[in-house]
Amino acid sequence: MYQSFIGLEIHIQLLTETKVFCGCINRFGDEPNTNVCPVCMGYPGVLPALNGEAIHLSYIVARALNCTLSPQAVFERKNYFYPDMPKNYQISQFSSPLGRNGWIDLEYQGKKKRIRIHEIHLEEDAGKMIHAGDMSLLDYNRAGTPLLEIVTEPDMEAGEEAELLLQNFRRTIRYLGVCDGNMEEGSMRCDANVSINLEGKGLGRKVEIKNLNSSRFVRMALNYEIERQTENLDKGVKVIQETRLWNENRDVTEAMRTKESAHDYRYFPEPDLPPFIPGAEFLARVDKGLVELPEARRARFIADYGLNETAADFLINEKATADFYEEVLKSGAAPDTAASWLQFDVRKILNRGNQELAGSPLTAQRLAQLLSLLAENRIHGKIAKQVLEAVFAEDKDPARIIKEKGWEQMNSPAELAALVDKVLAANTKAADAVRAGDEKPLGFLMGQIMKETGGRAEPRLVQKLLKEKTG
Repeated sequence: MYQSFIGLEIHIQLLTETKVFCGCINRFGDEPNTNVCPVCMGYPGVLPALNGEAIHLSYIVARALNCTLSPQAVFERKNYFYPDMPKNYQISQFSSPLGRNGWIDLEYQGKKKRIRIHEIHLEEDAGKMIHAGDMSLLDYNRAGTPLLEIVTEPDMEAGEEAELLLQNFRRTIRYLGVCDGNMEEGSMRCDANVSINLEGKGLGRKVEIKNLNSSRFVRMALNYEIERQTENLDKGVKVIQETRLWNENRDVTEAMRTKESAHDYRYFPEPDLPPFIPGAEFLARVDKGLVELPEARRARFIADYGLNETAADFLINEKATADFYEEVLKSGAAPDTAASWLQFDVRKILNRGNQELAGSPLTAQRLAQLLSLLAENRIHGKIAKQVLEAVFAEDKDPARIIKEKGWEQMNSPAELAALVDKVLAANTKAADAVRAGDEKPLGFLMGQIMKETGGRAEPRLVQKLLKEKTG
């Protein structure tokens, strides 16, 4: 039996206004090669200067991932030639990264597991290569973007575990507000390391897989690679320590190059950047930047609001949704009712219009008002759904909508009794059938009454009156 060992190298671009060592704007999607300067283009004689916000956000992530913070963060030059790195070296960290020995707790297949964080270090991103036919184009806008690398220990064993960790990590950094986690745009990227060996024999030969731009591809690539290495070992073929690419069109990994070792990069201290030493004031500001993280919020939602796991998972998946939910509750809405409306009716409208909750016409106050009208019996469930649609379509408060459209529920027993008598008199055949014990026509009679009232009659009261008058 073989045992597999999986570790991830996760890279996130930090949400700073400017690049990490120069004043160029840090923004995705601009015209190629417009956000560049002599520093990020590596011109001779230029001097880098550390971006204070980048190091601040980096330490927030390190603290959130339970790392031991380094008393000093040292920057080094990592030397390699590649067309997307104009300087032919990358300013990174090697001997003294800003955080070590952290962890992420994972629940996988009903069991809790701790995935250790080896280190977290800050570096500059490379540019971007665009391959078009027989040409390769270079866009250096991304060169110098602050890039935080999180390196896990090889504590995972299956592609599904790695996929789950990536999804949880993405949610965490979005909660912290340090990165948008958009893997399609490259602001979050992942390289995966995998080796297999006979059970109990420790790590095997490590293979690194690059070009993974979704958590699904991470899962698929790792599971493919585990299967490929298993077949090789079964045949007596040695696994080569190398870097491979994931071919998403063929769903296979392909050899790229022999894996480098640390000495290949010839690390040496960056002479133009002094070590960064975090003081007490800086660390206090880091602590202020921490927020309640998704897993803690999930546990609290279940304990405090009595939600089931499915509802809690949905609500905490995006911080904006969880914040919105708690704002609705502040206005007095019942926790289970508010959760249900957000999970089903609101989500359906948002998905249909490809909208986000934040910035939509539905505010927390409007949803709370809608649920209050429902709880006070001023509207029933079907009308409430129509009101919700109108809130999105007309950008108005629910109370104003029901007033303008005359949708307020009819609750008067006397008024509804008269309408029931009218409908029964007009549909004697159906009424007689019910009186004779056939309950099927009740639905028809109910529909006629709702038609008479434009859907405003209180359904339960109508049902009660119908049964009394045909009993």
